[in-house]
Amino acid sequence: MAATNPLNVFKGSDSLAQYFDPDNAPPVPLVELPDSLNPLRADGVRIYAKMLTALPAQNVKSLPALNMLHTADDSIHDQQIVEASSGSTILSLGMLSRGLWGHENTVAYVTNKSRRSQLDMLRFFGIKCMLYGGISQQNPMDPRGIVQRLQRLEAESSDVYNCKQYHSEKNWESHVRWTGPQIWKQLPEITLFCSTVGTAGCIVGVGKYLKPLKPSVKVLGVYNVQGDHTPGPRARTGFEHNPFPWQGIIDDYQEVKSVDAYRASMELSRHGIIAGPSSGQALHGLIAHVKEMKAAGRLNELVDAETKEIHCAFVCADLPYQYIDGYHAKLPESEFPTISDQHLLNCDQDYYDKAWFLIPEHAMAFFSKHNVTSPLFCPSPSKNSLCQECHCGSHVPNGDSSDSDALTLIDFRPKAAFDQGHIKGSKSLPLSETIDDFFGDSYAVEKRWLELSDLLAREPWLLEKTPGPVLIVCTEGDTGRMAASMLRARGREAFSLEGGFEAITAYERGERRVYFR
Repeated sequence: MAATNPLNVFKGSDSLAQYFDPDNAPPVPLVELPDSLNPLRADGVRIYAKMLTALPAQNVKSLPALNMLHTADDSIHDQQIVEASSGSTILSLGMLSRGLWGHENTVAYVTNKSRRSQLDMLRFFGIKCMLYGGISQQNPMDPRGIVQRLQRLEAESSDVYNCKQYHSEKNWESHVRWTGPQIWKQLPEITLFCSTVGTAGCIVGVGKYLKPLKPSVKVLGVYNVQGDHTPGPRARTGFEHNPFPWQGIIDDYQEVKSVDAYRASMELSRHGIIAGPSSGQALHGLIAHVKEMKAAGRLNELVDAETKEIHCAFVCADLPYQYIDGYHAKLPESEFPTISDQHLLNCDQDYYDKAWFLIPEHAMAFFSKHNVTSPLFCPSPSKNSLCQECHCGSHVPNGDSSDSDALTLIDFRPKAAFDQGHIKGSKSLPLSETIDDFFGDSYAVEKRWLELSDLLAREPWLLEKTPGPVLIVCTEGDTGRMAASMLRARGREAFSLEGGFEAITAYERGERRVYFR
C-alpha cells in the first residue's frame, strides 16, 4: 500500500488506470461510529466503518474485479466477459474493463426475478443482460446452477472469459493485497473484524492478512437468514462447500434478518455513513455478536492488550440508492418521515417550462408575429353585449381561418372582468377567481387543476392540433402557467402571459416591472 498520491490527482493517458488502482491513492476512510450508532460504547467497545464505498467504483467488489482483470491473460481484451451477477461485481467488471482498455463486451447473467430498475441500471453502465429462470440465488457449486453453467460455457468457447468470482483466488487475494493492509495501517489495535459473507472473498482475504500479524484478532461472518434475502450476502446453508480457504479464518458467525439489515443501513446513512443493506447487516450482526459475548461474560476475549478497549471494524460494501424500493418494502411506513399534501401527487403532474410564460416585452413581439395589431385591447362593450368588432366571447375556435399561423387567444378571467376589457381576438372561457399565489396553497392548486381538467373535457377543440399556437390569459398568471403546461402535455403549442392580464395592461401604460423567471 504505497499511498504515493496524497493529492488524489490522476493525469495522463493512463489516468483511469491510476484512478482505479488503490496503490495510487490514500487509504479509503475508516470512520468510528458515534455513540448514537454504537449502543456498546459505554462497555469500551469502539466500532469503525471501513468505507469501501469510497473506492472509485463505490463498492467492495471493485477490488476483486480489478485484481481479476489485472491478472487475466491479454486475450481477455477480445473476449466476452461474463459473470453471474446483477450488482457490484458485474458493474465493476464492466466499468473497469471499459476504463482500462476500452472493452465493451461485458454480460451479466441475471435472474429473471430482477427488478426492471436493476436491469436498467446494468444497461446504463453498458452491460448486456442475459436472464435465467429458476432459483434466484443459486448455490455456486450446484452443477445445474448458473455459476457452473458459465464455467461450462467458458470451457466450450475461447471467446468467453468467465471471471468466476465464487472460485477465483484472485477474489480473496485482492483483500490480502489492499483491504487488509489498509485496515492494519489505520487500526493496528483492531480486535474484531466483521464482514457479510457472499463469495467470502473479503472476509477470507482480510482475515488471512490480519491473523498472522495479530493472532488474537477475531473474524466474524454475517449471513442471511435462510429464505430471507438481503442483497449481496448469502445464507450459511451450504457454505461449508465454499472453495476459498475460510477454515481457520472465520471464528464465528451471525445470521441477520433482512429487516434488521435494512434498518441498520438506513440509520447509518441518516448519520452520513452512506451504505447499503449488506453494510447494515454487517453492523447489526457485529453488535448482536458483541452483545451475546457480553451476556456470556466473554467481552474480555476481545479487549486489546494495549488500549484496554475493544476495537471492531466492519465493511461498508456498497451504497443504498439502488435498493430504495427495498427499504420501503421491508420497513414500516412509520420509520420514514411523512409526505405532506400528498393529494398533489394526483394532480398538476405535467412539466412546466419558463420559456412558455411570456413576459410583456416578449408577449408584444409574440402578438406582432401573429398579427395581433394595435390597438391591443378591445373597446369596452356594453354590459349585455359581446365584442362585435373582433368576435370575442365565442366558444368556437377559428377553424375556418386561412392563416396557418393563426393565434388562438383564450381568456380565463371571470366574465365581468372580460367584459370590462380584453385582448383583441380573445375567446372567453371564464373560470372563478382563485387566491393570490395559489401555488402556495396545495388545495388551491388541486382545485384549479380539477377546474382546468373539467374545462378541457368540455372544450375538446382546445386539444385539436391546429397549426397555430394558443395563448392563455388569466388574472394573475398562475392559472395560465398551469393551463399552458396541461395543453403542452396534450400536444398543443401553448403559452401564457406572465403576470396575467394586469401585467400586460400595466406594460401598455408604460410601467416596466421585474419578472423572476
